[in-house]
Amino acid sequence: MDALVLMKRTGNLLNEMEDLTKQIAESIDRNDRVSMEMLVAMREEPLGKLHEADRILREQLADMPDREGAAQLAAMLNGAAPSQEGDLPKMLCEQVNQNKRRLEQVVAMNQRINQKVAGSAQQ
Repeated sequence: MDALVLMKRTGNLLNEMEDLTKQIAESIDRNDRVSMEMLVAMREEPLGKLHEADRILREQLADMPDREGAAQLAAMLNGAAPSQEGDLPKMLCEQVNQNKRRLEQVVAMNQRINQKVAGSAQQ
């Protein structure tokens, strides 16, 4: 259950990162350097919270006394199919996959932003 809560929190943080990243792209398109710098600074908070959630999850996995259960949970957190029957493992795997897709979208947007910024810096 703790892993699912952390994955949902991670999903919310990734949504926030996506929104801020879109706003950064829009500010670059408008050539609004002040807004861009402010948004980049604002994005540091959810990024820090993402790192913290990841740290907590890793600690929880390491502290689990059931090594087999920890290995199954780690596999699900890495995208494997649910290792157990029931709604909770299914919900966890769905959230993990949703987070993965959202992270890939944010990374792709960042790459496009970096290319725009690098291209305008060369001109």
